[in-house]
Amino acid sequence: MPDAGSDITPSTPLKGDVRQPLPHDSAIKHVTGAAAYIDDIPEPRNLLHIYLAQSQHAHAKIVRMDLAPVRAAPGVVAVLSAEDVPGLNDVGPVISDDPIFADGVVQFVGQSLFAV
Repeated sequence: MPDAGSDITPSTPLKGDVRQPLPHDSAIKHVTGAAAYIDDIPEPRNLLHIYLAQSQHAHAKIVRMDLAPVRAAPGVVAVLSAEDVPGLNDVGPVISDDPIFADGVVQFVGQSLFAV
């Protein structure tokens, strides 16, 4: 409830109130085509791209990964797997249960095995 001396009444339109239309901050750019999207921005020279190799199997044991042919492929700058992660191979924000790369056992389909 407003204070007794307040200038706000039940009919006063408030910013963000459902009684007052508010355009989105970038609405004009979106509808006029002036908005810049990531695909509109040219890639810098020598930009590196990353590819995450993902498991096609759930709860699978990793027997071995021969990444030598991947490292030898033209244009490859680096190949990283669980053994390349310094410290804890985990990105779980609260509970340490989300490995960056599968290590020993794949937990789910689509889990990252290595990055190129």
